[in-house]
Amino acid sequence: MKNLKKLILVFILFLFFQESKSQQLPIFSQYMFNDYVINPGVAGTLDYIPLRMTYRNQWTGFSGAPKTLTITGHSAVSDHVGLGSLLYTDVTGPISITGAMLSYNFRFPVSGKYCAWDKRKFLSLSLSTRFNQFAFDPTNETWYSMHAPDGSGAIDQVIPNGIETSFNIYHSLALYFYSERLYVGISALDVFATPNDLDVLSYYEGGYTNNLIGQYNFLAGYYYPIDEQMNWAIEPSLLLKKTKMSDMQYHFNTRVIYQDLMWLGLSYRQFDALVFLLGIDYGQYFFGYSYDTSVSEISGYNSGSHELVIGYNFSIRNKKDNLRFRKRFEDRRRLINPFKEFRRN
Repeated sequence: MKNLKKLILVFILFLFFQESKSQQLPIFSQYMFNDYVINPGVAGTLDYIPLRMTYRNQWTGFSGAPKTLTITGHSAVSDHVGLGSLLYTDVTGPISITGAMLSYNFRFPVSGKYCAWDKRKFLSLSLSTRFNQFAFDPTNETWYSMHAPDGSGAIDQVIPNGIETSFNIYHSLALYFYSERLYVGISALDVFATPNDLDVLSYYEGGYTNNLIGQYNFLAGYYYPIDEQMNWAIEPSLLLKKTKMSDMQYHFNTRVIYQDLMWLGLSYRQFDALVFLLGIDYGQYFFGYSYDTSVSEISGYNSGSHELVIGYNFSIRNKKDNLRFRKRFEDRRRLINPFKEFRRN
């Protein structure tokens, strides 16, 4: 146990003090429904396989604004091992980022040996590798050229004359703690990169390089039933984000849930947006929608941001241990013990 505590401590310190050289990830308003994107440590911690597709249209009406598409899925493959994957494309004006990520997780209980099943606590450690292509297409840019020194961009040595791409490989670390109602996670996304710098939008002779910056995240949430029958619940959550080149930014979210079936929520992203959320989780199907209204200086130049999440929950054929049960509160309402199929050896 002492060695395990030392390992966890070293893991946490490494997450926060390792110098990062990586690409910052897009913004997601519905991070609480697809938290694998924020913290890969989530992979394999559920008793089902969540497949999610997210499309985000940011700053509607703003020319060249970001548009992001992601597809994620993860699963437990044994009592202790989980695997996850992510496909994504993110386009902002002439810049496009496309790639994939694979995750390997190891999870284990951290509660006492004789702890009741519904009081058990778990920890998941994750190592992820991301394959990323960064591209710049000057045929899709006009603003940069118009504001170059000669008005055409011809003497701007940073902007290429043709399409340029750069391929990089990133590695991420994450830690995720979870119980029946609580989850807390920290992640250092893309702490290693090969190569360290992008070859795109760089002018080495003039000393200009397109350096990569990493992203550190702290995620926490708690599911709190507010009536004895567990029909209604509230779930506040918090996301803190930090990069080497930016100050800490917080996202605070609260949603009201009815019978784990439907919900309404409200979020605030510091200095950026107020977010309205709604969704439904019916049977194997999942649907979520959010609308961001800007509160920053660009609020007068766009019509808000739209984000849509759709998904399907596949069943895991063979029961695995050390998981969070999807229907744990529904079973409680029906006076069924959700842990009855498990026995200690």
